[in-house]
Amino acid sequence: MATATGESGAQPGLAIRPTGSALGAEICGVDLAADLSDEMIGAIRDAWHEHLVLLFRGQTLDDERLIAFGRRFGELHRTEGLAYGGKPDGTAPEIEIISNQPEDGVPPGARPSDEATWHTDMSMFEKPASASILYAVDVPSGVGRTRFANLYQAWETLPAEIAGQVEEARSIHDFAYTAMGELRAGFESVTDKSKGPGAAHPIVRTHPGTGRKALYLGRNGYGYILGRKVEDSDRLLTELWVHMTRPEFVWHHDWRNGDVVMWDNRCCTHAREAFDSQIPRRLRRVTVLGEIPV
Repeated sequence: MATATGESGAQPGLAIRPTGSALGAEICGVDLAADLSDEMIGAIRDAWHEHLVLLFRGQTLDDERLIAFGRRFGELHRTEGLAYGGKPDGTAPEIEIISNQPEDGVPPGARPSDEATWHTDMSMFEKPASASILYAVDVPSGVGRTRFANLYQAWETLPAEIAGQVEEARSIHDFAYTAMGELRAGFESVTDKSKGPGAAHPIVRTHPGTGRKALYLGRNGYGYILGRKVEDSDRLLTELWVHMTRPEFVWHHDWRNGDVVMWDNRCCTHAREAFDSQIPRRLRRVTVLGEIPV
C-alpha cells in the first residue's frame, strides 16, 4: 500500500491500494462526507489520474454530500431528461438514480437484466463528462459487477495499421440511444448512422491532466466515423471495441453497500454485467462536466 502525495506532500491517513490490474485503486482512510482540504482533494486527483478508477469503501453520503464531493472536481451535469423514467420529486438535478426499483420513479422493465454494453458516460455532449462518481446505496454482492477498461493501454498497443486509420479521425457519439440501447424520449430511430445526433469527438484524445493519449468512443454498437461508408465505419469501430476491451486491459469491480467509485471517462470505458432484474439494486451518481476533447 502506498501513501498518496499531493502538491503539499503526503496526506496523513490516506493510503492507496492498487488493484494489480490494468487500472483501479482503493483509497483508504478518507471520509467523503467530511470537509476535505484542498491538499486532500489534490492527492485524490493525483491518484485518479494515475489509476483511472478509484474505490472508496464504507462511505455514508446523502445527496448533498455526494454533490459537494463531485463539485470539488468541476461543474456537475444536470440530468433532467436523461434519467430512466424520471426520478422522485425533490431529487436534486445533479443526481441520477441508477435503480430498478419503482419507488425511485423507474417504470417496470426500464433497466432490463440483459448485459449492458461498453460505453462512456455523457460523451454525446460537446463537453462530455470527465468524472463519474457512483455511490452504492443498496447493491447485491457478487452480481452486477462493473467492468472498466484502460484506454491508454488500448491506444498504446493498437496495431499500427489500425492506429494510422484513426489517429486523426473523429466519430459521432450517438445521442439517440441510452447506454442500455433504448431510444431516448424525443428522438427518432437512427436508420443512417452518418446522420445520427450527437457530438463528434476525436477517436484518439489527449488527456488534459496527464498529457497521455487514449482511445475515445461512445458506446459499442453505435457511433459513426466521419468520412467513411457506414459499413466501413462499423467494421473499424468493431475492431476498436474488440481491442479496447481485451481482458488484459480490464478490471472488474464487485460492489458493496457504501462503495463510492470514481472513474475517468476520458481514458476508460465501462459496462455493467447482467443480473436478475428481481434483485433490488440502487445507486446514485453525479457526473462532472469536462472539456471539449482534443
